[in-house]
Amino acid sequence: MAIKYFDKPFFLASILCIFLFYSGVLNIPERNKFNCLLPQKDIQKLSGTLLSSPVKISNGKYYSATFQTEHAEGEKSKSTAFGYVKIFIPSELVEAYFPGKLFSLAKEKGAYIYEAGAFYKLKGTFHQNQFYVKECNYIKWPQNFTGKLDFFRALCRLHFKRLMYAWGSGGGLLLALLSGAKEYTEESTSLAFKNAGLSHILALSGMHLSMFSAISIFLGNIIGRKKITCLIRIITLILFVWFAGFSPSLLRAFICAILTLLGNMNGNEKTDLLIILSFSFIIQSIISPSDIYNIGFIMSYTALAGILIFSRLFKFIYSKLFPAFLSNSLAASSGAQIFTAPISLKIFGSFSPIGIIATSIVSPLITVFIYSGLLLIILCMILPGLSKPSGIFINFLYTIIKNLVNIFSKAPKWSLN
Repeated sequence: MAIKYFDKPFFLASILCIFLFYSGVLNIPERNKFNCLLPQKDIQKLSGTLLSSPVKISNGKYYSATFQTEHAEGEKSKSTAFGYVKIFIPSELVEAYFPGKLFSLAKEKGAYIYEAGAFYKLKGTFHQNQFYVKECNYIKWPQNFTGKLDFFRALCRLHFKRLMYAWGSGGGLLLALLSGAKEYTEESTSLAFKNAGLSHILALSGMHLSMFSAISIFLGNIIGRKKITCLIRIITLILFVWFAGFSPSLLRAFICAILTLLGNMNGNEKTDLLIILSFSFIIQSIISPSDIYNIGFIMSYTALAGILIFSRLFKFIYSKLFPAFLSNSLAASSGAQIFTAPISLKIFGSFSPIGIIATSIVSPLITVFIYSGLLLIILCMILPGLSKPSGIFINFLYTIIKNLVNIFSKAPKWSLN
């Protein structure tokens, strides 16, 4: 299938970029490298703006985030600074206001809301080009429109966590699926998703955007105007990624979705998705070159490329054995796995072939789970008394999903060891 694309400029350009980026021929310079007159070993304080919402790392002790530096201080000297630094903030500081995770000892070290957009003064130490925070001495949200919008987003995310916490383990999974915050997802459940080859479901990507797009299409169809429907879809997608925050995989999905919608608005009903994906790869590489070697970025593009290139072949094979709804799902899953398997083996040392079947069964349940959660969230806002029965229903669905994922996670994996 891909042979016919070798006369398409965007496809050829993306293939050339892939060769240059991953063969080692081209060394991508770090666009926002940290620079300061003070040696890193002497720096004790950093001031600047948090660019991303902190994400809890695997050991649970820290949250990582991207920090845009403005000033640095040592014991006896100060200096301006610029560029990005990856910072690690102790969990007790980030979680100081989280429901069920209140840490009174964090007050003296800087119990603030840690979200993108705020200005912080941090105290800590550098280690291998990464800054480990010990204390936060100051925080300020800019009083311009952008700053107020960022502060509003931070409050929305905090209140959303409080609502999801009230729904227990089911709410924790729903929180991860809607906002990318995984601090309330059970560790055993996250591990089971990984072992079952279903990690992509927990990573915000095209599946999540397609659900919100479907909601906007439903609302647009009520109005009955095609261009208004496309406009509603664009606004809905922007609101979702604004709330969830851009990850490399979500940025890929967002660019692809916007390009497709713009094509539809211009009367192009049959957009070539492989060309859209190629164009998206080039755009994302330009606007965010730091994503190029991110595993989420690589897996996201290879998975979708596999689906677009091989799903038709697999659909032809599966259609002779299974009903249409199942053969379509299996074909897409097989296409994704055939491209991502070598990468998974190379980077992680293992691959879960059961993910082909698991994705086809679990993904529809996740779709029902998210749509149900969104509906119940709206109802609970109108009628707060429904919060408890809504939590019971969400946890009922969660139990079904969790048990299925646990079964798939026990399947044997391919390993290089």
